[in-house]
Amino acid sequence: MCKFNTISLDAADTLFFIKKGLGNTYYEILKKYTDKFEPKEISDCFKKYFNSRNGLYFSGLQGPELENAEKDWWYRLVKDIFDDLGMFDSFDDYFNELYKHFEFDAWEIYDDTIPFLQELKGRGFKIIITSNFDSRIFKVCNGFGISPYINHFTISSQSGCAKPDKDFFLKSLNDSGSDIKTTVHIGDNPELDYKACKRIGLKAFLIDRDAKINGDYVINSLSSVLRKI
Repeated sequence: MCKFNTISLDAADTLFFIKKGLGNTYYEILKKYTDKFEPKEISDCFKKYFNSRNGLYFSGLQGPELENAEKDWWYRLVKDIFDDLGMFDSFDDYFNELYKHFEFDAWEIYDDTIPFLQELKGRGFKIIITSNFDSRIFKVCNGFGISPYINHFTISSQSGCAKPDKDFFLKSLNDSGSDIKTTVHIGDNPELDYKACKRIGLKAFLIDRDAKINGDYVINSLSSVLRKI
């Protein structure tokens, strides 16, 4: 008999992904405003500034105040990118269009996501989201039909902390009424998901659909986790 009763899931690159890739997505919208840049240099610059800034989290904000703070966080990040690459006219118009595009249209769902969620529900698992994301996650999950399967969402922008902070995982467990001993987390990032969970004694698996990583803790599809727990 399985000793686990709760599955915690990362969101981006675990349940859904940017269908054209980040650089190409930024570039496709950018072409309406300027032709100065290429997808790879945008992607490289994004990684530089995304990895060097404080995480996407706030304390005590909700509703429009939270949404404004989230959008401002992304505005400052994208502005840093193009201050570096070369600023252009109508940047604000570009950013607003880009930000809205990532409310849903930029994403695609993995083929195994809904079947996996259906299987979990059929087996009686509680399903929670534990993700570094902003409140646009609800539009994405609603649009793909993911939300009806989720018992609880914990996202960084509402939580005052973010992965890999142990407090973020503990908050997700506490707020969802889950026990660390009977919960399994699945995510795609070795540092933010697998290693962060391991440090606090939370069972975790790393999903690697491209089969680039080996290890007993690695799964190549969502459903394969059920053969390991």
